[in-house]
Amino acid sequence: MNQDEVAKALLGMAEALRTQDPPKLKMAIKCARSAVKLDTNDETRARCNLQLGKLLFFYTENFDLARNHLQLAYDKMTQMGDFAARERMHAISMIADLYIHYQNWPARPIKDALKHEILHTRGFQTLTNKLLFQLIEINKIDNDSDGAFDMCHYGIAQSAAASNVKMELYFRITKTLVTYQLMHEEPPNEDVLKIGQLIKALEADPADKAHLEVIKDFFVCTKLAYMFYQGKSRTSRQLLRQIQKQQTSGETTIQGIRWLGEASMTLFACVMNITSALVQSNPGRLEKYFNLVVKHADDAIYKYTRTPQEPGVVRCINMIKMTTLEMMACCNVMACRPEQTLSNVRDMLEMCNRSSGPLLYRFYAPHIQYILGLQCCYFQQYDYAEKHFISALNFINPDDTMSHNKIAFINLNLAWTYLNQLKMADYYEVAERLTAPKIAGCSQMLKSNVKLLHAYFSYLTNKANECKTLILEVLDDSKAEDFFRLHGLALLLTSLIHAVDDKGVKPTFDWSKKSQDHVVILWSHHLYERIIRAAGADPNGEMVRAVMADQEISRKTLDVQSLMPLVAGMPTVKLLQVGTDLEVVA
Repeated sequence: MNQDEVAKALLGMAEALRTQDPPKLKMAIKCARSAVKLDTNDETRARCNLQLGKLLFFYTENFDLARNHLQLAYDKMTQMGDFAARERMHAISMIADLYIHYQNWPARPIKDALKHEILHTRGFQTLTNKLLFQLIEINKIDNDSDGAFDMCHYGIAQSAAASNVKMELYFRITKTLVTYQLMHEEPPNEDVLKIGQLIKALEADPADKAHLEVIKDFFVCTKLAYMFYQGKSRTSRQLLRQIQKQQTSGETTIQGIRWLGEASMTLFACVMNITSALVQSNPGRLEKYFNLVVKHADDAIYKYTRTPQEPGVVRCINMIKMTTLEMMACCNVMACRPEQTLSNVRDMLEMCNRSSGPLLYRFYAPHIQYILGLQCCYFQQYDYAEKHFISALNFINPDDTMSHNKIAFINLNLAWTYLNQLKMADYYEVAERLTAPKIAGCSQMLKSNVKLLHAYFSYLTNKANECKTLILEVLDDSKAEDFFRLHGLALLLTSLIHAVDDKGVKPTFDWSKKSQDHVVILWSHHLYERIIRAAGADPNGEMVRAVMADQEISRKTLDVQSLMPLVAGMPTVKLLQVGTDLEVVA
């Protein structure tokens, strides 16, 4: 038996071991490694590299070694011509997945290889479409809007020529996603109208019902994510209800390419509801969906450890859970639950350390630092808060598609920290980064919060007219999209400039108790008590006593002497004083 036959036998053994119940993966990988070491011809060696690369890709976290073997397989198969086209496309697809998951290698060689296969390999349209989506994603990561749009247009043209309406819709919706993420603007009306026409055409065929629902979910969630980015809380409600209804529609069996599986889509719908609840300061609703996401995400992650999935599926679940933990942590900071905040941060760091590759940590490290900075502000540890916010800025990848908004957001919190301490020189330096021209490309929600910052600064510097003008703008913005907390803070700031009546304060007074935001509760209740006393309310009456009791509860809750003991025995309390090196504590 020659070396080629031995290698093929070893590959057969590897596959048999992989498919056993239970599978013997270590032995399968050893067989494939043994096959690679044999002196075989180029064709057999390429297949050995591909088989070993696939085993490492799906069953281990050794990404570098998986990439090396897949790259060797791809290079050899490229020389073999059309004979190995399918295997070659599988190899470059896995390499692309590894790049998207790891993002630690040069993008140009992968982009060039993907483009070559897309343009020159024929006969495997599903694989070609997959490579197209991967190339669009890599172009997005690389901030290459021209390259991403070119590939979207190519996919649209190819799908239209093949009369494949479903794939044409996927590419058209992907084009809107690129517009939202890279251009931060609405897509042209004609593109949206064309998507609507194609969806109506697909509705005529009952056989496409399940696939059509997934496509609709993709389109709606793409729009919804951008609306939340812009802070369009009120105008997003109809789309949010539509997503919730879609989750009860029934059919899920789909062949070929699809956007999200059933479990991932359920999680995505929940995280959209969490985002809406956080924007509207509704902690009760947020906690409800938080518990659902954690349960379903943990179940899905456990399932995927036993049933291998492409990294993109696992990455999606991980990022959904991380985002949910982040939003829950922000809610806990606001509600003065520091022990729960640090538990959320601990869970985020554990996920970063447990997940394969550094992508989660690189992406979420600025977010974790931001949360710790907020918590330090509530502890009145402003020096530590400053360090965390500056660390967050240092962690942000400037090439990230959202970096401009993230940087402005962290600078906004840093400016508040300096203003609270009346460190005016430091405030002026940071505020210079938040001028209108410099945040022109940021979300409307962020711009409204910057206006509130400037209004507070104007009040402190006795610029009453400028303060009033900015407050009116903030009130208009917050009313339009139901930013209850922002509206309440602007109204309370107004009370420092001129008198307000009980009718004006009552909505904020009522809402504050539901929000669990003790800062707003204390401020609004103090103001309301002062107004009703001035109006002649009995100081010993039931209403005044109730308002005073709520104030006292919030005052005690916000008291640093009450907050610090809650976290005194927690190992993660060290995170608050670390500043930069999160991994040491994790």
